[in-house]
Amino acid sequence: MRITFVGFGLLASSVAAAIKQAKLPTVVRAVSSPATLARAKDLGLADECFGYDEITDWVPGSDMILLCAPILHILHTIENLAQMDLSVLSSQPKILVSDIGSTKVEICKAGAKLPKPFVFVGSHPMAGSEKRTLEYNDPSIFENAYWFVCPPEGVEEADYKSLLDLISFVGANAVVFPPEHHDRTMAWVSHMPQMLSSTLAASMPERLVKPSYQHYAGRAFRDMTRIAASGWNMWHDIAVTNRDQTVLALREVREGLDKTIEAMDHLQVVSDGKPAADDRAGELESVFKAGNEGRASLFEKGRNAAAAFSEITVPLKDVPGALLQVLSPLAQNNLNIRDIELMKVRENIAGTLLLAFKTPEEARRAVQILKLLGYDVKER
Repeated sequence: MRITFVGFGLLASSVAAAIKQAKLPTVVRAVSSPATLARAKDLGLADECFGYDEITDWVPGSDMILLCAPILHILHTIENLAQMDLSVLSSQPKILVSDIGSTKVEICKAGAKLPKPFVFVGSHPMAGSEKRTLEYNDPSIFENAYWFVCPPEGVEEADYKSLLDLISFVGANAVVFPPEHHDRTMAWVSHMPQMLSSTLAASMPERLVKPSYQHYAGRAFRDMTRIAASGWNMWHDIAVTNRDQTVLALREVREGLDKTIEAMDHLQVVSDGKPAADDRAGELESVFKAGNEGRASLFEKGRNAAAAFSEITVPLKDVPGALLQVLSPLAQNNLNIRDIELMKVRENIAGTLLLAFKTPEEARRAVQILKLLGYDVKER
């Protein structure tokens, strides 16, 4: 098996790292800039290296080509594949081409036009980090994540089984999805939240910023603006290729905000324990209840693969070495922690450690071990 990664950033190098870690009989071919290729060699992540312009060298011999560059670069590469001299591929009956772009409609339209021996199937792993380069490669980054697969009409599952096998190998969950459904869904659960977060962080009024009062922001504001730190270059491509669906999602949120504002405009101070006649607190309450239900729906049992870990919470003491005192006995008992979060941290107040395990059995073992050590552990 020879996989060619066109673009060798975080996600491509993470797949390569998983392949190398498992010592699979797979040749990893990296296509990137000279500096990135040199580093890929140093890290032992790539067996063969090519420049972007060496297309007649890196296409022949590839069993799978995975386009891992920004969206507009993916589209440009597909165009180059369509225009290349196919006589150099006469000995290859099929070359599977896929991508990891965050939008799918435009990419799948372009990919469907590729001539034989190319077979194009769009894809999009719901994994990543604010870190972008191969220096931060993580072979477990895809574990338990959704990985969308968007085959065009007429393409049989057997034609892209090698892609499904790769997705399964890195621990992700393949979801076969029409590209239009993908972009409509991502507009709401990914692209609109990014625009909303960026707008929120960009809209802080001068009355807040000038005296530096924004530094008093609590966790809610910090969490809501975390992704406002995202880079523009990647999001330019997403905005351009999924503009209409993202604008629609933003307008739907704006309608919801207008209803919330209207309800708040009619709130009245309670007098003698009774609300005023024209009080609209019931309308605002309905927003909160609908919000509770919407949030809960994200974590319906068996529906959210990304949230399928078994979690426990451990109260910590505010003393040096508190984290180590919890983590060391778990490691000594060969328990693999899949995710970790430190919550409710205040000076001189105990924080709460959230630990995630792959199976309920591992979580229960962790609870037993930590309870024997005197911790008030709870399964979440």
